[in-house]
Amino acid sequence: MNILCPHCQFSKDMDDSALPPLPSKVTCPQCAEQFILEAPQIAEEDPFSFSQQIGEPVPAATAPASVAPIGSATKSTDEIPAGFWLRVLAAILDSVICNIIVFVMGFGIGFLINTNNYALNEMAQLLLFGMGIVVSLFYYIFFTGYGGQTPGKMALQIKVIHNDGSDIGYGQAFVRETIGKMISYLLLCIGYLMVAFRRDKRGLHDLLASTRVIKL
Repeated sequence: MNILCPHCQFSKDMDDSALPPLPSKVTCPQCAEQFILEAPQIAEEDPFSFSQQIGEPVPAATAPASVAPIGSATKSTDEIPAGFWLRVLAAILDSVICNIIVFVMGFGIGFLINTNNYALNEMAQLLLFGMGIVVSLFYYIFFTGYGGQTPGKMALQIKVIHNDGSDIGYGQAFVRETIGKMISYLLLCIGYLMVAFRRDKRGLHDLLASTRVIKL
């Protein structure tokens, strides 16, 4: 069946077996708008044409190719966007976990150095700061790229996916968690606040990486 989104005109041919029971609400993978996907209408043909002679057999009506009037998606509305505060809480949980990891590593470094030398202490602080950045980047990129869920998102049952509903990889995770979030932060966190005001609940980092966050 050929599916056509009435909002962004995104079109896609899909196998009828891959579609949800019709009629059904679906989400467009292009613009993330929701629509009603209806069963295709079977057009009725006039059994008689002007050229048909009296007494000639009437041809059986044939159904045209299946064309849905509205809607397009690979997933149904089971994919509900995760709200702003739910994502904030997941971010807080992840931040706590990262801080615990960095604290343990910093404690180990301080125990190994164990000196009153000011220069060494300054070096240890710089090392700890760098380790914090590396640990945070590895944490978010690894978990997001591996399964779309950091431990904080796992706890709150939300997941990062591609716009078309498929799983993301490490490349998208890298763009989202580094470039996307850095730009969102530099813009006075407006990129993050977009989640609260957009209907599809996508932040600037989601738009840049072609991702969205859904409830499971």
